[in-house]
Amino acid sequence: MTATTGYMFDNATDEAANQLRFLGEILDSGTRRILTDAGLQPGWNVTDIGAGAGTLTTWLSDQVAPDGHVTAVDLDPRHIPAGPNVTVRTGDVRTLALDGSQQAVVARLVLMHLPEREQVLAQLAQALAPGGVVVVADWDCTWRDMVRRSPSPRATELFERFQDALMSFGESRGADMGWAKRAPEAMMSIGLADVESHIESRSWRGGTGICLLHRSNSIQRESELLGVGMSREELAELRQVLMDPDLVLSGYLMHTTVGHRPSPA
Repeated sequence: MTATTGYMFDNATDEAANQLRFLGEILDSGTRRILTDAGLQPGWNVTDIGAGAGTLTTWLSDQVAPDGHVTAVDLDPRHIPAGPNVTVRTGDVRTLALDGSQQAVVARLVLMHLPEREQVLAQLAQALAPGGVVVVADWDCTWRDMVRRSPSPRATELFERFQDALMSFGESRGADMGWAKRAPEAMMSIGLADVESHIESRSWRGGTGICLLHRSNSIQRESELLGVGMSREELAELRQVLMDPDLVLSGYLMHTTVGHRPSPA
């Protein structure tokens, strides 16, 4: 990815391990459930795109063992653990050739960041064996009614300013914050069958879940937040708010869209 497009965060930063861990804690249970419902079983070949910390990769490797295999792909796979039936690949999914015999391809929090998202989706579908399933999971960040309880109007104001700045930064790099809502139509338009979306969220108190993720994001993207007018003092105050148990936030709406490559008649 170029310096001005692509993923908003960097796996090489000091804060990256925390961020990736929080993402796994928030998202893994839902993704596992959907993959299980899609028929995941021993012997499958699966590709995990944007594997991050590899928490989903590790679970997948257990599910498809002993004869299945998982390929984990990331721009910077330094946090992905090795495994006896895991291949870790460094690369950009926009240009990386994928084996066309996968029973499942999973792309979580990837396509929303790529201007070429629909082209990449078509490439992922081509990597499926007949009957295989593609699972695309992205947040709908246009839904912003997240504050369920706030310790103060000031806390709400700081959080909303942070969200505005973070979304603006993502959009400047080519992210589409509402792409998740269009994923079903995009899948159907390339001929995938039995397309359906699962939409979910939950609330988290300060110091847990999505609040910890937001705090981590504010650390990773501090220079950009300062650049749009937030001060270091305000960022410090925001981080205290995000640890306050009197704060209750909903996560973004997660749209996980599933489509199948038709089997020959």
